[in-house]
Amino acid sequence: MNIKKMSKIISAVLIITTILSAFSMVFASAPAIPTGAAPSSGASEVSTITSWVIYIIQIIAFAAAVIMLIFVGIKFLTASPEGKAEIKKTAVIYIVGAVLLFAATGILQIVKNLADNVNTLS
Repeated sequence: MNIKKMSKIISAVLIITTILSAFSMVFASAPAIPTGAAPSSGASEVSTITSWVIYIIQIIAFAAAVIMLIFVGIKFLTASPEGKAEIKKTAVIYIVGAVLLFAATGILQIVKNLADNVNTLS
């Protein structure tokens, strides 16, 4: 096998593992589904709804980040040497956006946890 074919195979494997790891992180932290068996206070209902909203936002955000990573990676692999410089600029923008995205969802989760802790104390 030549080097170009081998690099495409390695890139495809890395993309697939990135997708699988991103989805396993998202689905591993799913909030509990309320069963309705025990009566609950309004605060716990709001907490459950908030948990589900954050969870859905995280799934959409992580999926968008992974899809963009795949798009930029394929574009980079198929580009000419002159076009790779422009794609590298796009990749830098993507990395900054992905870091901000992951930080925002993390901060949102921290704020929700703090609100839940304050709610349980009162």
